[in-house]
Amino acid sequence: SHTTSGHSLWLSAGPLPQPNSKATTKTMGGGHHHANPEASPRPTQDLQSLSDAKIPLAFRDTCAHLLVPLNKCRRTTWWSPNKCGHERHTYEECLWNSYLQRCEAKVQVDKVMAAKAREEED
Repeated sequence: SHTTSGHSLWLSAGPLPQPNSKATTKTMGGGHHHANPEASPRPTQDLQSLSDAKIPLAFRDTCAHLLVPLNKCRRTTWWSPNKCGHERHTYEECLWNSYLQRCEAKVQVDKVMAAKAREEED
């Protein structure tokens, strides 16, 4: 381990959980995330509202409906970094949820392809 003036850098992080102990939200932190129904990806979007809001084609994905209010907030606050936090978080959470949905879809496709490959071998 690296040391700085004789003190271990790991000591500043607090005590580490023991290998066989149960981790709890009290010792590990966490338990802060609550499902946000606003952050749900939508497979279909209102293309006219996206066009009216001048959302670029590259951003018209399953979370584009959240980009409209985010960009509106950004424009009204002159892109202040400490404003629009809720809108930005909701949009980014939607992007994450969309990514998780794509990962799950890939797992399902892989299962089907593996089953087909097994059938063709027999």
